[in-house]
Amino acid sequence: MTASTRKAKPVSDIPASTPQPNPRRPLRLGRAGKLALVGGLLLLMLVPHMMIEAVIEERESYQEQVREGIARSWSPAQSVMGPLLVVPTRAPAQRAAYETGPLRWDRGAVAVLPAQLRAEAKLAPERRRRGLFEAVIYEAEVDLTARLAVPVINPEPGTELLWQEAFLVTGASDLRSAAAGARLSMDGRELTSRDVADAGCVGMDLTRWDLGLEGPPEPGRGLDLAGALTLRGTSRFGLLPLARRTELAVAAPWPTPSFTGAGLPVRSDVTASGFTAEWREGTGQPLVRHLGASWCSQLADDGTQVGVDLLEAVPTYRMVTRASKYAAMFLALAFLTYVLFELVAGVRIHLVQYGLLGLSVVLFPLLLLAFGEPLGFAVAYVISTAAVVGQASAYTAAVTRRAGLAGLFAGVLGGLFGFLYVVLSLEAYALLAGAVALFAALSVVMAVTRRVDWSEA
Repeated sequence: MTASTRKAKPVSDIPASTPQPNPRRPLRLGRAGKLALVGGLLLLMLVPHMMIEAVIEERESYQEQVREGIARSWSPAQSVMGPLLVVPTRAPAQRAAYETGPLRWDRGAVAVLPAQLRAEAKLAPERRRRGLFEAVIYEAEVDLTARLAVPVINPEPGTELLWQEAFLVTGASDLRSAAAGARLSMDGRELTSRDVADAGCVGMDLTRWDLGLEGPPEPGRGLDLAGALTLRGTSRFGLLPLARRTELAVAAPWPTPSFTGAGLPVRSDVTASGFTAEWREGTGQPLVRHLGASWCSQLADDGTQVGVDLLEAVPTYRMVTRASKYAAMFLALAFLTYVLFELVAGVRIHLVQYGLLGLSVVLFPLLLLAFGEPLGFAVAYVISTAAVVGQASAYTAAVTRRAGLAGLFAGVLGGLFGFLYVVLSLEAYALLAGAVALFAALSVVMAVTRRVDWSEA
């Protein structure tokens, strides 16, 4: 068949060439872009961290509610007052010109403080639990001795001293448990107690000891007073130093006291089995006080107490709160370790893998809180550290496929948690230790990355 006899094929029978799509080039962010994404993920991880901090605050508020509930049913923190002499007064009330009827009286009181007051308190503390929460309660045996000299009292014009109603007074924040065992003697004579009415006292229960005077005593007469109180309280014990010279001695089998109030003890001895402490204080103010009808509150305001708080040996919630504040730093250092693995060791780590590692580290404060409530802080710290380090290291071994890098990461993370425990124990030098450690970590990063080309895609 010649070329002339061949029939040409129709154009429609010629196969058309199919255009091939151009292959899509993967998006290359470069090292700086990857660092930016990791930084953004780090900020995103702060959201679950803040949610965990809210849980910690909520549990701590439950703890405070339990302490308040135990204090209501047992007795609150105790502050002891007295003994001191109270002489009621009255003065004619001013009357309007049109006013008639019986004469009305304005009531008041003159308080005479002792020249010397000594209190000796022996506390027997214990822990009282409700569910997972607890409070420190105690029983206290308080011995009181005082030397009071009756001065010459010059009332204001028109004011009458009611010596027949004069009485001695002792008090404490809560006397529910002390009513049966309270006693007070004057010059060896036992006095009879009863409640104080219309003292205008807030936060203080008073016991009145009638003197049975028929008139004003001889000026300068000295009264030797001795008494005792049996109290129950929660967490704190204190004494109002309402005397020219006050001495307080407190002893308890409790190894972690905190001495509080207007003055520190002049002598203290704290051991693993308990503590003893002694204070010497004074009002530095006149011993005779001319007061109004609310004389009790005025005395309590004048006398700033001294005493002791019975602290927990390791306050779990406070330690967990402090530990959670370092979570952001630990998260940043964990991410930085992964970044160094990519830059120096050449492994490829996806952003999702960074996120899963971050969630593992962020969960540490929550684990610490969950185990700390039933087991205590120290045991909880060991368990939580082992769980997070084990989980994060096993995941690192799966991501990098290198046992050496996983071991290195476990060492870095374990060292961070060990360092945190030391920092939490060194309250006075926590800032110094943290600043030095951060400076050392930055120096290591600068040394490792000194030859990295950050502009490489």
